[in-house]
Amino acid sequence: MLICKTGLNAPVDFLEQVYAVDKQVYPPSLCGELHNLVIRYERCPDTYLLLYDGETLAGYLCFLPLGDALYAQMTDPADHAMRDDDIAPAEMESWRKGEFNHLFILSVALLPAYRGGEAIRLLGDSFLQFLREKEAAGYPIGSLCGSAISDGGANFLKRFGGVFQKEVDGGYRYHLADRKRIEDVLQHGLLL
Repeated sequence: MLICKTGLNAPVDFLEQVYAVDKQVYPPSLCGELHNLVIRYERCPDTYLLLYDGETLAGYLCFLPLGDALYAQMTDPADHAMRDDDIAPAEMESWRKGEFNHLFILSVALLPAYRGGEAIRLLGDSFLQFLREKEAAGYPIGSLCGSAISDGGANFLKRFGGVFQKEVDGGYRYHLADRKRIEDVLQHGLLL
C-alpha cells in the first residue's frame, strides 16, 4: 500500500533515497548532486512529498519557495535558462506568512514500476492537500511553476493549472499557474 510522507516526517536517509530514484529515472545530465539536495533541504525542509511502498521510496515531489530575484528570472518571457540543480539556497525563500509564496516544482519522479495510476494520483492529491493546508495556515500560494522534461511532467503541471509559457534551454517546457489558477485548483480540485 502506498503512503505519502513529507520531508519533515521521512526517514533520516531519505535524501539518499531521493538521489537513488533520480539516478534510475533521469539521464545523468539531469541527476544533479546529492550535496545540492542536502543544502536546499537544510535551507527549507518543508519541500518534499515522498511516496513509499513499505520501506521503498517509489517516488517523490520536490518543490521550492522562490526568492524574488529567481521568481522574476523564471517568469521573464525573454529568459530561457533551465534552472534545476543549480538553484542555490540563497535563491530560495522561507515560507512567508501573510505574503504570496511562489513555488517551483523542481522534480516529480516515480520509479518505472509506479508510473501512472494510483501513484501519480496519490502524489497529486497529497500535494493539493499540502497547498490547501499552507493556505489555511496563512501562507498563500501566489504561483506554481516548473519546467517539464516529459509529457508526464507537463500533465502534472497542467493538473495544477499550469499553462505553457516558454521553452527553456534543452527544449523543456516551462509552465506557470498564476494566483487565479491556483485559487481555482485549491477551491475545485485538480484539473483534467
